[in-house]
Amino acid sequence: MAPACDTVAFMTAASIYAYALTPLSFLLAMAVMYLEVNTLYHLSKKHASAGGYYGYVATAYGPSPAVLTGFLYIMYQVASTAAIPTYIGGVVLPGALKYFFNINIAGWLWMPLILIFIIVPIMLAILGLKVQMKYIKAAALFEIIFLLVLSLIIIIKAPDNTLNVFNPFAWPNYKNYFDPNGGPISSVGLGMIFAITSFIGYGGSAPLGEEVKSHKAITKALVIGLLITGGVLTEVSYSLVVGWGVNNMVSFSQSPIPGILVATFYTGIAGGLMLALVALNSAFSDSVAMQSNAGRVYFAMSRDHILPDFFSAIHKKYKTPYKSLLLIGAMASITAIVTGFIMLHIEGIGFSRIFSVSAANPKLQKGLTEAFVFLTTIALYGLIITHFLLNTSIMVLYKRLKEKHNGLLKKIIHPIEHYIMPGLATLIFMFVLYESVIPPLFPIFQASVASIIFICIVIIYIMYLKKYKKETLAKVSVTVNIVEEEGCESES
Repeated sequence: MAPACDTVAFMTAASIYAYALTPLSFLLAMAVMYLEVNTLYHLSKKHASAGGYYGYVATAYGPSPAVLTGFLYIMYQVASTAAIPTYIGGVVLPGALKYFFNINIAGWLWMPLILIFIIVPIMLAILGLKVQMKYIKAAALFEIIFLLVLSLIIIIKAPDNTLNVFNPFAWPNYKNYFDPNGGPISSVGLGMIFAITSFIGYGGSAPLGEEVKSHKAITKALVIGLLITGGVLTEVSYSLVVGWGVNNMVSFSQSPIPGILVATFYTGIAGGLMLALVALNSAFSDSVAMQSNAGRVYFAMSRDHILPDFFSAIHKKYKTPYKSLLLIGAMASITAIVTGFIMLHIEGIGFSRIFSVSAANPKLQKGLTEAFVFLTTIALYGLIITHFLLNTSIMVLYKRLKEKHNGLLKKIIHPIEHYIMPGLATLIFMFVLYESVIPPLFPIFQASVASIIFICIVIIYIMYLKKYKKETLAKVSVTVNIVEEEGCESES
């Protein structure tokens, strides 16, 4: 999670659909992710492994769903890793340079900027957990404090403070903008695509289970990280909407750097420039965390021979899965560049024109914004389907464990924690997934189709493994098995 990066990227994208209701999208996203942290808390309490989600699902359902989960996890981490540099390097950074220093950079520079935001973090990830965690912790602490203070100043000074930003029926003036999305409720759901994906990385401690000393450290990291970040994101989204003007959110959604403009208006150039710098650093540290997590899952799948053994190699000095990390970096870089080219071509900027237009060109900015929306929606699909499997996994596992609960309070809490909360989170996720398809909006619908195609390819690969590599597939649920540790049998 990278709150400052979310402020300048995901909140802007959410406002394209939710407008004045953007804070409601983030509030609901925070609520559903609070429900999700309950799932990961109870899963990680029983077991930790490099496979993380992949290992949990393997134990609950057996190898085939676990393999699907592993690929989905990689899909949404790679898509998100590609999306953020595309928007930060192609839209936010050029916009900030133009606004603060009147520097108009070349339009093609989004490509090397993307590579910088992906490749350099990969090097940090390879250096090992201690190095990256020290950097990420320090950066995260600073940006949390900065955003808390900044948003509080904006809220105090803003003339438009109102709780109606949490009421989807209070905005008839946005009817013409909500109707193409399916109405205000649907618009909130579309905004949640970006609000939910802004939380990607909150479960990042799950794949680090074999590199930390205590399993309790995982659960502590999950709870504290989400509580703090969720509250900050909701506060910041509210401050930006009331700071810009609740009735002027159409222009907010059309600006490349609305968050930075709001910060500058209320706190001066120093505040706006600081937000831009913190957001750039936030995107950088977020890339470190996401690639590290995805690389470790790739390592676990390679260790189980689901992927080529080549990627299970461990660096002799740094003790990290460096080959799988390098692969993740390469995949994210290619995905970002190719998606950017496709969206720019759709906007009328072909390959040759990229080298002749400036970064401030409206069509170039729109194309790269659409690339960000496309990639973020793909990340959403991977995240939601993965968490659907996790939520049902906890139900299956705790039913299989047949734990005895003494006392009235524990008997009440048990079904709430292990069945009701995961079930409610799944229903909310399905609502957001539905809104990504109906009505079909570009490029969200196209991203949905691409995600489904990817999932179908993975299913075909799983069928191949079932037919030709049964022994390899069968061992997936043996590598990490919490039910064996509890003295129960695992389904295969």
